[in-house]
Amino acid sequence: MITITGRHLTVTDAMKQHVEGKLKPVIESVPNLKITSAKVILEMEKSRCKAEILLNMKNHDMEAVSETYDMYQAIDMSVEKIDVQIRKLIDKVQDHHRGKVSKEAGIEAEVEAEAEAEAEAEKE
Repeated sequence: MITITGRHLTVTDAMKQHVEGKLKPVIESVPNLKITSAKVILEMEKSRCKAEILLNMKNHDMEAVSETYDMYQAIDMSVEKIDVQIRKLIDKVQDHHRGKVSKEAGIEAEVEAEAEAEAEAEKE
């Protein structure tokens, strides 16, 4: 599911494990987003290291790019950026009105409570 490619460098097993170890928990924490593919592009330009993460989802695409002098730090920064983007998307898509009670349901609950109170009063 995670495709890792390198530009101007060979991707080592340690880099692959680091990327998968950091990115998998972020992707698996949100199964309802239906992430179809994840691409990680690691690039080296002179002494600068660049990590780019592309996530494709059902209705959204996300991209995070970070550039530092250390490849592992660039990977960590890109994963953090993707995590923030995912959290913002979840918050935007989430139904915030789910816990509120509609007026009709509130009236029905009041009527039931009054009926129960009358039934208890009749028993006494």
